[in-house]
Formats: sequence, C-alpha cells, structure tokens
Amino acid sequence: MRRFFVSARELWQRHPVALGLSVTFTLSLLLRWLYLQSAPDRAWPFSIFFYGDARFFHTYALEHVRGTEGPATLPYHPPLFPWLLGVLYRVLGEPQGNAYPYKLCLAALSAATVALSWAWWRKLLGTAWSLVGAALFASSFGWLVLSTTYSNEVLYAFFLSATLALVLRHKAGPTWGGAALLGLVMGLGSLTRAEHLYLWPFLLAWAWLYRGSTPLPALASRWGAAVLVCGLVLAPWAVRNAKVLGELNANTPTLEPLPVLAPVTAYGPINFAMANHARATGGFTPDSVNQLGQEGHLDVANPAQRKLLLHGYAVGLEWMREHPADAARLWSTKLSRWLDGLSLGLGASNLPSGLSGARAPVDLFVPEGTWLKWPLLVLLVAGAALSLTRPWRELSLLTLVVLHRALITVAFFGYTRGLLTIFPALVPLLLLPLVVLTARRPALATRVPALVVALLLLLWVEAGALALGAPRGFMASGSTDRTSGKLIQDDWVRIWPR
Repeated sequence: MRRFFVSARELWQRHPVALGLSVTFTLSLLLRWLYLQSAPDRAWPFSIFFYGDARFFHTYALEHVRGTEGPATLPYHPPLFPWLLGVLYRVLGEPQGNAYPYKLCLAALSAATVALSWAWWRKLLGTAWSLVGAALFASSFGWLVLSTTYSNEVLYAFFLSATLALVLRHKAGPTWGGAALLGLVMGLGSLTRAEHLYLWPFLLAWAWLYRGSTPLPALASRWGAAVLVCGLVLAPWAVRNAKVLGELNANTPTLEPLPVLAPVTAYGPINFAMANHARATGGFTPDSVNQLGQEGHLDVANPAQRKLLLHGYAVGLEWMREHPADAARLWSTKLSRWLDGLSLGLGASNLPSGLSGARAPVDLFVPEGTWLKWPLLVLLVAGAALSLTRPWRELSLLTLVVLHRALITVAFFGYTRGLLTIFPALVPLLLLPLVVLTARRPALATRVPALVVALLLLLWVEAGALALGAPRGFMASGSTDRTSGKLIQDDWVRIWPR
C-alpha cells in the first residue's frame, strides 16, 4: 500500500496536468452516470427539472439527419447544438424511444468541460483550490441536470471555458496560431449561443488593459486576425440566413423587408420587445406575441409580429422611457431570477436546498428555498472586487464575463440557467475570497481545500447509493392541455418528490 501511494505521488509530480485531467473527467462523468441511473427521466429527451428547447432540438436533428428540412423559416435558434445532436443520431442511430445513449454522450461533453476548466483554473487558484472548483462544478445539481438533457448550455459551457483558457494563455497578445484558434472557438461558441458573439468587446477591453509592453500594432493585428477568423466561421451560416430572409421578403412583398444580415439569428429585436413591456414577468413569456394572432406561432407575414421583428428594440426602449420605475423593477426581477442559479445545491439530491420547487417556462428548476444564493452572492461580489486588485488581476477577465451575462440578462430574460452557463467563470470568483483568506496561513492553504474535496466526494457515495435502488419518483402540477389533459411543459410546473 505504501508503495502504491509513493507511485501515485511520483506520477503526480511527473504528469500533474495529464493526471488531473484524467481524474476530473472520470469523476465528473461517473457522477453524471450515477445521477442518470436514479433519474426517472433518463430515457426521455428532456428532464423533469428542465424542458427547455428539447423538442425543437430533437426535431431539427432528425430533419438534418434525414435530409427532410422543411421550407425556409426565420433563423430563430443557433444551429450548432442541433447539428451536434444530429451527428449523434447519425453515429448511434435515430432514437427508438430511448434518449439514454445521447444523454450519456452529452454527459461526457460536460465532464470534458469540467476537466478543461480545472486545467486553467489551476494556474489561477493553485492546484488545491482548483480541485475544489472542479469538484463543485462536477457535483453541481444544476449541471447534473443540464448535462443529462438536450440543452445547448452543455456545448456552450465547453466553448466558453475554451475561450477563457485561450485568452488567459495569450494575455500578452495571441500568437498567430493562438489568434486563429481563438477566432475558431469564438465562432463556434456564437453558433451555439448568439450572445457569445457580443463577448468580443469585453475580451478586447481586457486585452487592452492587460497589454503590458506589447506594441500596439502587433496586438491589434493578432486580435484583428482572431475577429476575422470568427467572421469566417460565421460566414456560411450568415449566407444561408441571408438567402432565407431574402426568400421570406420575396414571399411578403407588401410588408417592410427584413434585414438580410443575420450572422447567427434574427430574434434579437422581437425577444427584446417580449422581455420589456408592461406585462413582462422577468422570465420568458411570449404573451406579447401571442396577443398579435397566429395562435402563438411566429409568422413573418403577420404585420404586427413583423413590426416587432424589425423594430422590437425601439418598442422595448420606448416602454422603458415611458415607465422608468417599472423598467427598474423589471431589471431587478430579471437579475433575481438569474441569481436563483446560486440557490441550486450539490449532488443528486440538490443538497441543502432539496428537490421541491418549480420550473419556469423554458428554464431550470429552482428549489422552494432560495436562501443559499445570498451567502454565495456575497462571495461572488467579494471575488469580483478582489479580481480588480493587482495580485488577482487576471481574474478580472472572469468578472467581465459575469458582467456581460448580467447585461444580457437585464436586456432580455432572467434565466436561472443563464447563471449556470457561465460556471467556468463563476466558480473561481466564488472561491477567490477563500483562497485569499487561507493564503495567509500556509497550513490552511492545503488542509482546508483537502477537507472540502473529501466532503464533496461523499456526494459520489450518495449518488451511488441512489443508483442502486429504483429510479426516484416525482410529482408535478401545472397548466394542462385542454385536449390531452397533459401538463403544458412550456408553462410553470411545480415539482416535488413522491
């Protein structure tokens, strides 16, 4: 036994990164697999804790595989995740009433994101605390849910982590190869979630502030190359969108034409209008569009809906200008719902928050008790403040990512899952105050994170015990369809253990 520990120590000393990547990936995938074993919805393409756009992704992927895509429709969803799902359908075969194999592949992608994040967290936080971060990411209940269902957050978190890793690696200015790789990752991230494209100003601002002695012409040319590569990645989809939008304009010659330039999607204006009006709830609600006819379906030939597709930003801003107090309250509600992501706990049982709660339309489950988000919010604010100080200035990049997402949330919808999406940036900021506190006493700097990791590993034991039993049962209530009597999955759903 002693010889085993000596060999393990020697292996760690010789290959710390490779061993760390292997361990974090394996343990993350193991916990996701154990979670699936006890989940009653493991064969479904969605989760009882998150429905989202699973039905759309499944349908789009099937059409892509079968080559049966319908007539041109408005580019509303970024294409990369359904393409990935289509690849899985092509390789593994089309679903035969069982989504488990595809969920397991997505779980592996999420586990790879945890491992990748640990690799660059290690340079920011040190080995010990980066392992704590990896354990928190791996055991996050929110991520156990998202990584085992059809959600583009799984793919997007990988590209966000890769983006941050590349920017931090080339903080003094990327090499030509680094610039090309960064542009590729930014382009693919944008084809997964459109808001990733608007991360560019924040990255460029951070690069300018962190430029050091790098000559400005060299810095500008390398970053310019990265932006150019990103544009080239988006170009084929943008050309396709231009063709589709041109056809839609040709089919509605009496209406004001839609702009044909849409690098990723065309939903910005109409989503802004849906998110900012007198009856807005802070979360997703299509009421403002439903009231314009077409039985709730988006139709570019509907003049009223066409107006929002073209002038939605102006409509939303006009309401804010006329009702500033209501707009401020709405922003607060959006941020509160976004920060509910911090109320989600750890492990298959969502400790300590529990499994009783509600799921908002197109969003993630939130437990009844959201008290956990307040102490974590204090840690997040403290971490963001510390990131602005000289010793931890590299982490200011992560603060900018959180700021970017907060601004997106204020402008559009307050999604709980939106906070989970930026976990690669969020976790180091949550841990930074603890890193600073323990750094003053070297003994604590290793013992405290070691104790935390040991306690977190108990979550794997709990998940294993649950996996040995029958799948857990849950009850749900909410609005029902008048014809079928089934729950309307796109509406509020209350969930509790049976």
